[in-house]
Amino acid sequence: MIYFLIVSFVFTGSSFAQTGTVAGKVTDVHTQAPLLNTNVVLVGTKLGAAADASGEFIITKVPAGDYKIKAMYISYESTEKAITVKADEEVQVDFNLREDFFQTDQVIVTATRTQKLMEDVPVVTELITRAEIEEKGAEDLSEILEDRPGISIETGTTGGNFLYMNGVDSRRILILVDNVPLSGRLNNRIQLNLIDSDNIDHVEIVKGPGSSLYGNDAMGGVINIITKGYPDAFKVQANGRYGSNDLYSGNFSFSGENKNISYLLNFDHLKRGFGKGASEIDVTDTKATSINSKFKFRNLGIGDLEFKGEYREDEQNSESMFMGSANKNTANIKNFNSSLVWQKGLTEKFNAKVTGYYTDNLRTYQSAATNSNRPASVDTTTDNIFGIKSDFKLAASEKVGIDFGFDFSENDYENERLTSTQTRRQIGVFTQVETNLFKKLNLTVGGRYDKITDVKGYFSPRISAMYTFNSDLKLRGSWGRGFRAPSFIELYSDFPIPIPGMPLKVVGNPDLLPERSFGGNFGVEYFINSFMLMNVTYFQNKFEDMIVDYQAAPLTYSYLNVESATFQGIELQTRFYILNNLTTTVSYNYTDINQKNEDVAFSKISPHTAYAKVNYSLLKNKLKVSLRNQFLSKRDILVVHGYTGDFTKAKKDAYNLLDLTLSYNISKLLTLRVGATNLTDYVDEDYGPYIGRSYFLGINTTFQKGN
Repeated sequence: MIYFLIVSFVFTGSSFAQTGTVAGKVTDVHTQAPLLNTNVVLVGTKLGAAADASGEFIITKVPAGDYKIKAMYISYESTEKAITVKADEEVQVDFNLREDFFQTDQVIVTATRTQKLMEDVPVVTELITRAEIEEKGAEDLSEILEDRPGISIETGTTGGNFLYMNGVDSRRILILVDNVPLSGRLNNRIQLNLIDSDNIDHVEIVKGPGSSLYGNDAMGGVINIITKGYPDAFKVQANGRYGSNDLYSGNFSFSGENKNISYLLNFDHLKRGFGKGASEIDVTDTKATSINSKFKFRNLGIGDLEFKGEYREDEQNSESMFMGSANKNTANIKNFNSSLVWQKGLTEKFNAKVTGYYTDNLRTYQSAATNSNRPASVDTTTDNIFGIKSDFKLAASEKVGIDFGFDFSENDYENERLTSTQTRRQIGVFTQVETNLFKKLNLTVGGRYDKITDVKGYFSPRISAMYTFNSDLKLRGSWGRGFRAPSFIELYSDFPIPIPGMPLKVVGNPDLLPERSFGGNFGVEYFINSFMLMNVTYFQNKFEDMIVDYQAAPLTYSYLNVESATFQGIELQTRFYILNNLTTTVSYNYTDINQKNEDVAFSKISPHTAYAKVNYSLLKNKLKVSLRNQFLSKRDILVVHGYTGDFTKAKKDAYNLLDLTLSYNISKLLTLRVGATNLTDYVDEDYGPYIGRSYFLGINTTFQKGN
C-alpha cells in the first residue's frame, strides 16, 4: 500500500511538472487600447481565458507541447499564433487586433436558420454591422438599407418607406426581427422607417428564394434585423441627435448580467419636422416613442429562457394634393411585439429551440378635405399574428448535420376596405441536411412544405453548396423555389378612393393564384492577402403567376396574375484594406427585368446602381471620416395621372447622392458625430429625392463597468 502511494505521488508530481503557463495582452492595433473580455483559447483544447480590463490574460496548467493560440473579440478579426509550451515556464503572447473590416468572423443565422460564421455559410449573404450603422448615423432601417447595392428605397403616398431588392418589390421580401415576422403591413409591405436603428446590432440580407426555410413571403429574399445582445458587465448608453428639418431624437439603454440573468432595457424618442412622401404630399411632422426590453434566464436543468417585448407609438401628420383635392391627414400606429424563446442542448449532439411570439398592430388613418364641412374619412386596420417556431439541430456525425422543425401562425386582419374580418392559418415543416463528406465541399439540401388557409399545399426545395479551393478562394451557390399567397387586400378589397367627385375604387380578385418563384445565385469570393475581398455574384429569379396592380376598367383598379417575369443580373462587391487607417468599399449591381406581359404597367428600379465608401481614421483612431456615394441610373417611373386614373411611364434621370460623417472619440465615454446627407443638394420635385441637403449633430456616451 505504501509502495502504491509513493508511486502515485511520483507520477502525479511528474504530471504537474510537465505543465506551463501562457500569458499576454490583447490591444487594438491602432489605439493600443486594451480589449476587455477578449476570448483567448488554445485551439483543439478546452483551455482558455478572457482578457481583463487591462487586456491581460493568463492560462495556467497547460501541458507541455506545441499549440495554436487564438484571440477572438466581437467586431475584430480573430488572430492565431503558433506557440510552444515548456514545463515550468511562462510563454508570453501579445495580440494586436484590428477591426473585422471583412466581417468573415461574424456569426449569422438567416442563411441556414442556424448560427454559423459568415465565412462558413454556403448561401451568399450580406451583412450590415453596428459599426456601419453608427458611421452613417442612420435613424431607421430605411436609412440603413438605402445605399446597399441592388436596394432602392421608395416613399409611398402615405409617407412610409418601402424597398425594392434586385428589382423585387418588398411585398415579396420577408422582414424579420430576431427571426420573428412582423405585423402591420401597409399595402402588403412593412414600413421600414418604423424600425428604429438604435437597438439594432446588425442586419443580415439573403437575396433570392428563401421559402425552403421561411415559407410564405420569402420568395424574393429575407432581411433579418438582429437586435443588440447582452454585455458581460453593467453597461449604460445614451445618445441624442439634432438635425435639419427640426429633427430631435434621443435614446437611453442599460444592460448587463447578474449571475444567471441577463437584461436589456431601451427607451427611444424621435421628433421630425418637414418631410415629403411624394410630389403631392408634404409631411408636416412625425413623432415616435418606443420602449423595448429583453431578459434571459440561464439554468442547466431548464435551459435558456428569453423574453423580448417592445411597444411603439408613431404619429405622422401630412397635407396632400391629389387630383384637385387638398386634404389634411393623420396616421397613428400602435405596435406591440413580444416573444418567448426556449433553448437547450438536450444531449451533446442534439439541440432544441422553440419560439412563441405575438405581434399586434393598430393603424388609424384619418383624412379630411381642407375648407370643407364633410366629415373626415377614417381607415382603421387591426393586424395581429400569433405563432410558434421550432428549430432542432442534430449532429448525426462529424460530417453530417440535420436541422428540422415546424412553424405555425395565425393572422387576424380587420379593415374597412374588406367585407369582413379575415383569418389565415399557416403550418409549415422543414428539414435540411448539411454534409462535409468531401474535404473542400460543403453541401446543404433541404425543403419545406406549407399549408395555408384556402391555398393548396406548396413544397419549396433548395440546394446550396460552397467549394473552398483554399483560404483565399471560395465558390458559393444556391437554387430553390419560393412562393407568396395573395394577401387579404389583394383578394378581398372593396372600397372607394375618397376623392371628391371622382368615383375611383379598388376591388379585390378572389381568383388570384399564389405567386411562385424559382431561382438563386452563384458567387465567387476571392480574398487577397488580408488586403482585398472581392465577391462577384450572378442572380436570377423567375416569377410565375406574379401579382401586379392594374386598371381593370375605367376608374377601377384591381390585381392580376401576370404570366411570368424574370429578375436577373450581376452584383460586384469589393473591400480594400489600403492602409491600417484607410479602407474602401466599392459595389455595383445590374438588374434586368424581363416581363412578357407588356400590357400591364410595371414600375422598374434603376437597372444600374453603384456604391462607394471611404473610411479614414486619424489621431490614433479617435477621428473617423466616412464618405459615401450612391449612384442610381436612369429608370422607369410608374405614374398615375389625370382624371381617368390611367397608368403611364416616365423616365427618371440618373443621379448621385453623396453623404459625409465625422466621428470623434472625445474620451472612452463620449463620442461626437456630425454629418451631412445629400451634400450636392440634388432634388427632383417630380420623382424624388424630395429633400435636399441636410445636416445632423449627434452625441453618444457609453459607460461599461470594468472599462
